[in-house]
Amino acid sequence: MKRLLQIEWLRLRRSSAAWWLLGGLFAAGLAAIFLGHAFQQAQQVEIADLDTQFEKQSQRHEHRYQEKGEHSGYWAYYSFFPVHQPPSPLAAVSWGLRDLAPFVTWVRLLGLEQQLYESGLGNPQLQALGQFDLTFVLGVLAPLVLLLLGHDVLSRDRGLGSLPLLAAQAGGLGRIFAARLLVRFAMVALVSVLLFCVATVVLDLPWSADSLAWLFIVLVGLLPWLGIAALIAARAQSVAASLSAAMTAFVVLVILMPAMLNLTLSTLFPVPEGLELTVRQRQVMHDSWDQPRQANYDSFLARQPEYRGPFPTVPEADFTWRWYYAMHENADHAVLGLATQHLKHLRQRHQWSQRLAWLSPPAMTQTMLCARAGTDLDAHLLHLETVRSFHQQLKKHFFPIIFAETILPPGATRSFPRFTSPAPAPAAPLSLWPPLLLAALLLPFARPRAVLS
Repeated sequence: MKRLLQIEWLRLRRSSAAWWLLGGLFAAGLAAIFLGHAFQQAQQVEIADLDTQFEKQSQRHEHRYQEKGEHSGYWAYYSFFPVHQPPSPLAAVSWGLRDLAPFVTWVRLLGLEQQLYESGLGNPQLQALGQFDLTFVLGVLAPLVLLLLGHDVLSRDRGLGSLPLLAAQAGGLGRIFAARLLVRFAMVALVSVLLFCVATVVLDLPWSADSLAWLFIVLVGLLPWLGIAALIAARAQSVAASLSAAMTAFVVLVILMPAMLNLTLSTLFPVPEGLELTVRQRQVMHDSWDQPRQANYDSFLARQPEYRGPFPTVPEADFTWRWYYAMHENADHAVLGLATQHLKHLRQRHQWSQRLAWLSPPAMTQTMLCARAGTDLDAHLLHLETVRSFHQQLKKHFFPIIFAETILPPGATRSFPRFTSPAPAPAAPLSLWPPLLLAALLLPFARPRAVLS
């Protein structure tokens, strides 16, 4: 078998088509690495500049209120507090949702639901094309190269009529079949490992357990495609038939199957858009301006009586900050059920997409890689929970002084809460049984036909 592997390696090395495919894969991987480097640097610069921006904001407030101070409601209204989600080292190779979902949220003491889903507008044409990261290259393009290299390992010689002679010289059709597929798999795997090594240098990735697990997922994720290539090569009678089967399998598994899964899960678990939550919350807020103020204020105090204090009533004609912030709290409470349903259905859809991802090997690989990099939906939902927690911290600081009608002197910003970056969440346990099981189910059927005609 060792001699057969050496012969097949020499044969593949003389193939210009193989070099073009492997070279193209390597070039695409390099482009993805440098794009990921620029992407991560931009995020790190933005996060590093948050403290400076907050200090400039504080200085403007200090200058504005330097003479006699100002009501605490004004300080809270004009103060924005940055909450960020730091990128993991692997976020540069698995962007996940970080190019779409906000990783920095500037929080105010107003209604929270209208702030959670605000994000900057990107280029819609670039977003429609999708992300081009190393996960895409190794999870989608590498399997395509493996299919193109392995679909005709038997059909080309079968068409030339030389397959019986080769089988006789190799000691059996199965031996040459396995040798050719293993060499092609090894070449694609080698390019994947080389790209990961380049990424560790360019992106300064640590050789940690998470990084090695990420690479291991990539290599294991190629096994189902090896089974698909073997199945096609064993059954096809001509190069044209094997190429057609390979392209059909790729389109079905990469495009059609994920689209069908997404459509099915969207139907089973309809998720209200974040924009709908924002609109509903603001509508309740705007309607409150035309309603009796004392009734709104009493509704707030019924839920949070600790803020009744010395001012249990509000004037109907004059504006008060106590009534204004109570109105925002009422608006958040009014959409609490919708917000809970939104998060519940998001989690259910994500859980089922993880369970059904084995139906589409690229979706399965990308899901596992993004989870390992901390850039999937779970990481985004954790960021939203962090924003909620910090908003509660702001309320605990400001509400007692706002509802006591406190005047804050210059320098008050020094005592304001500041967000501190949380410790990174531990990576989810690594489970590789879906790709291994899929490969195990495919390979027994990938036996070359005994008839060599």
